Amino acid sequence: MGNNYSDGTNYTYHSISCDEMDICRWASFEYYPFKCGRKRLVYKGISFESKRIYEMKVPVDKTLHDKGIKTKNKWKKSTDNMHSSYWSKRKCVVKKATKNDVKMRDKSNTESQWFRKMFIKGNDNISLFRKELNMDTKNRIGIAFAKSYLAQIDSMPSVWNPICYYCCRYKSRFRMDNTVLIEDRIEGSFSHFILVDGTLEDDCPPILNAFLHFTYHQSEGQLVMCDFQGAVENNKILHLTVPSVHSIDRLFGPKDQGEDGIKEVFSNHKCNELCRKDWMKP
Repeated sequence: MGNNYSDGTNYTYHSISCDEMDICRWASFEYYPFKCGRKRLVYKGISFESKRIYEMKVPVDKTLHDKGIKTKNKWKKSTDNMHSSYWSKRKCVVKKATKNDVKMRDKSNTESQWFRKMFIKGNDNISLFRKELNMDTKNRIGIAFAKSYLAQIDSMPSVWNPICYYCCRYKSRFRMDNTVLIEDRIEGSFSHFILVDGTLEDDCPPILNAFLHFTYHQSEGQLVMCDFQGAVENNKILHLTVPSVHSIDRLFGPKDQGEDGIKEVFSNHKCNELCRKDWMKP
């Protein structure tokens, strides 16, 4: 009982947060979840590039999707030029944002800037980490963070939404204006490799533990990245969701526990053969 993501299905608004290229995304997603966890329902979908109409410098094409834009404190319907070309199309998942993902329902793209900074910081650290360990060698597994975006539900018009909910007896369901996460879809067996307190699971690859330590060293003790979840794709890439960050200035959202979080992570961290002896520790 799927759908082809055509008009009349479930939609999000333009994403609240943008990527490192200042591109927003919106998503269309299925009527029923393919995963039902204790905290989240996860739906498969397709996401597309998106720019709000007041950011456009080109004439508006009125034949494209009608979405909402923000004017002061309210949303109003307006014809937006939404990029839905084949080339911007990505497989994604849509899941409800928890209190640990966002502090408030912020449509202005200001309070949520920490979310954007988090995965940009992650990918910057990956580039530096590759150079540090000469990760161009074919025998070494790579790391990549999936792009994630905060957004809000725009439309859930189909009769199938309540039918699926009542027939499958989900503990919760999406509602209009829920805050959600749009994430690039990760293929493969999903694992939680390192917890938010730095605890390693048994299947954690050594390179991921070393990467955690490197983020602290590279920032000169200002932050550490942790809470690594994802899957190994094609036996070559660790494809991860957006991590958590503990920082001295507590700039990275609700999970950021500041200096106490950093100390807790390193109380659980044990260096391995990939950690350099000269890397900083608290």
